[in-house]
Amino acid sequence: MALPTDSRTINDVVSATRDAMRPDLIDGLFQSNALFARLYSRGKVTIQGGEEIRVPFIYDKLPGGWYTGLGPFVTTEKQTHTVMRFDWKSLYTEITLPGIDVFKNSGAHQIFDIVAAKLTNARMTLADMLGTELYNDGTEATKLTGLRHATNTTGTYGGIARGTGAIADAVEGNVDATGGSITMPFINSLMGTASAGGAEKPDLLITTQTLWDALWTRVQPQQRYPNPSQEDIANVGFSVININGAAVTVDSHCTSGYLFGLNTKYIEFIVGEGKDFYVRGPYEMYNQDGFTAQILLYCELIVQSPRLCFQASGLTA
Repeated sequence: MALPTDSRTINDVVSATRDAMRPDLIDGLFQSNALFARLYSRGKVTIQGGEEIRVPFIYDKLPGGWYTGLGPFVTTEKQTHTVMRFDWKSLYTEITLPGIDVFKNSGAHQIFDIVAAKLTNARMTLADMLGTELYNDGTEATKLTGLRHATNTTGTYGGIARGTGAIADAVEGNVDATGGSITMPFINSLMGTASAGGAEKPDLLITTQTLWDALWTRVQPQQRYPNPSQEDIANVGFSVININGAAVTVDSHCTSGYLFGLNTKYIEFIVGEGKDFYVRGPYEMYNQDGFTAQILLYCELIVQSPRLCFQASGLTA
C-alpha cells in the first residue's frame, strides 16, 4: 500500500501557509481487542521471576462418608493436589528512527512528538499481536498457550497429559466441533456443559462479528444492553449481548467460525514484574545515526479450570 503523496504546486498560498494538522493520532487499527481488554483489566497477575510458572489446583475430592458408632474411617492418604507448569513467553515490538528525522521533528516545527507517537504505536502493536495469539492452538512453543489449546480435550496442558483419570479430567475443556448454525439452544447447552451446578459458568463469550450479528437478531431487546458485571467491556466501546448472565462480544482476532465460552474467574494473564510493556531505550545506535527502542512483555495465558470453559467451531450464521 502506497503512502499519501503531496503533489501540490508550491505557489504563493502553499508556500506561505502552514497546513492544518490535528496533533492527535487516530487509532484506525486496534480498537477490536475485547479479550485482551478483559484479561488485562481484570485477570492480570504479576509474578516476580521464577524458572517457570506453576499453578496449583485441586483435581480430586478427599474420602469421606456416613458412619455409625466408631466407624470405621478410611485413613489411607489420597493425593488431591498438583500443579500445572508453564514456561515464560516473551514478545517485543521495535521502533527505529534516523537521527535526522528526530532532529527535524523538534522545536517550533514539531506538530506531534514522533518518538512518543512511535512508542504509542508499538504498545498497540504489541497488544494486537498478543490479541491474535490468545486464540492459537498451542503448536508453536515460543508463543503463549492460546485458547484453542487451553480449552481443548486432547494433548498436554500445563505439563499434564489429557486422557483418562482425575488429573487428566481436571485439565480437559469442552469441545463441540459439529458446526452448523449458531442458535440460542445450542449456546445454552454449551453453557450447561461448562457449568458446575450453575454456580460456576462462563461469564464471557467471544466470537466473530458475523456470528455475533446472527445472535443479535435472535435475542430479546432487553438482552442487547450490558449488566453492571459487564461494564468493563462495554465502557471501552465493545457491544455486548446478555445470554444467561454472560457477556457475548466480538473480537476481531477470534478464529473464524469459533465461539469461546470462558469463566474468566479462573483465567489468568500472567506478566513478569518489570516486564509488563517495558520500554527498553531509546538508545543511540552503534555506528549509525539513529535511535532504536523496544517494548517487551514477559507473559503467559493460564486457564486454571478448562472444564469450566468451552470452544465450538465450524459455526455459521
